[in-house]
Amino acid sequence: MTQTSLDFRGKLLSPSAHARNLGVEFDSNLTFEHHISNICRSSYFQIRQLRQIRSSLTQTTAIQLANALVSSKLDYCNSLLYQLPETSLQRLQRIQNSLARVVIPSTKFHDHITPVLKKLHWLPIQQRIKFKIGVITFNTLNTLQSSYLSELLTLHKPRRSLRSSSDEHLLEISLIKSKLGSRSFSCAAPEIWNSLPQHIRKTNNLSYFKTHLKATLFNEAFNS
Repeated sequence: MTQTSLDFRGKLLSPSAHARNLGVEFDSNLTFEHHISNICRSSYFQIRQLRQIRSSLTQTTAIQLANALVSSKLDYCNSLLYQLPETSLQRLQRIQNSLARVVIPSTKFHDHITPVLKKLHWLPIQQRIKFKIGVITFNTLNTLQSSYLSELLTLHKPRRSLRSSSDEHLLEISLIKSKLGSRSFSCAAPEIWNSLPQHIRKTNNLSYFKTHLKATLFNEAFNS
């Protein structure tokens, strides 16, 4: 028995399966299953509450409440969920689908949800995660305020200086082969950033970047 296994009262400490940091539940394998379960539990409670008063709300007010009460939960620290298994992200997608049906009450249960999400101009969960990582990458490259993140990003320098490859503002992609490593910011950020059109990568205007990033991801989700 070592000193580190005892608390201040001398009682034996046992490892915890989960640890909370800034409102996010981490587990040893970074599956975030417990965290997603917490989001589902609190989100469905808010959706039920919103459904009870929906008839008294205008659509604009319903959208505002939906974003404040539920969408904010789906977006909070969602960059950590990049490349999680489809089964995990589908749990969050079902929340968004249920929320959309409450906001647009004319939607029948058997109706396909894609037209409703398009009408609300809501990015699906996969694209919301990419949007968050894209914005973090933009801020890291243009403000350099988060030094711990900027140290993970390196601008791509072609071996030969070609006119076609100059000033493309691409990032070097880390050669990490593990599944868990590919979810890291150093891998996710360059992968998402390099997939964007050049005019988006080259702007230093945050509003322009967000608008065109959302449009690009919207097309990816609904027009691919």
